[in-house]
Amino acid sequence: MSQSEEVIILVDENNQVIGDIPRRLMDFDRDFHRVTYILVFNQEGHLLVQKRTDNKAFCPGYYGITTGGVVEKGESYLESAHRELKEELGFDAPLESHGVFCTRGKGFNIWGSLYSCQYIEEQHTLNLQPKEVASIHVMSMDSILLNPDDLAFTPDSLDALKHYVNSTTKP
Repeated sequence: MSQSEEVIILVDENNQVIGDIPRRLMDFDRDFHRVTYILVFNQEGHLLVQKRTDNKAFCPGYYGITTGGVVEKGESYLESAHRELKEELGFDAPLESHGVFCTRGKGFNIWGSLYSCQYIEEQHTLNLQPKEVASIHVMSMDSILLNPDDLAFTPDSLDALKHYVNSTTKP
């Protein structure tokens, strides 16, 4: 295994660490792993949604409602979230936690930790990661939630947005 090879934390159905595995050996249909999700809001309260590049292994060309990615060996959820924000969008910002949730579907079994942050154009410069982010689109939460079939959204990021709405509307 090369030093640059991504090693993913494996967890069980209860989000307990059971080991790690090189990404190339991961069985995404069976294995549970950890992922960070960051909802990036602009100053008007709309989301910066990423159009994924066509060479992504999972949901190529889809729209990712969140920034984020797989938690690597030796990382906490929070460390992963900051790394992913810097890698994908080119800036870092204070993150607010919105808890952990489980999402499952075709090709993914995930324990996700959800965060949000604010993108302030005067303070941050977007520098998109070319191999992962094709473009950025500003969308309201309502437009996504009321018409989720209008665009091909990654199913796990749509679950993350629903978790956010549920976690912020509870009394």
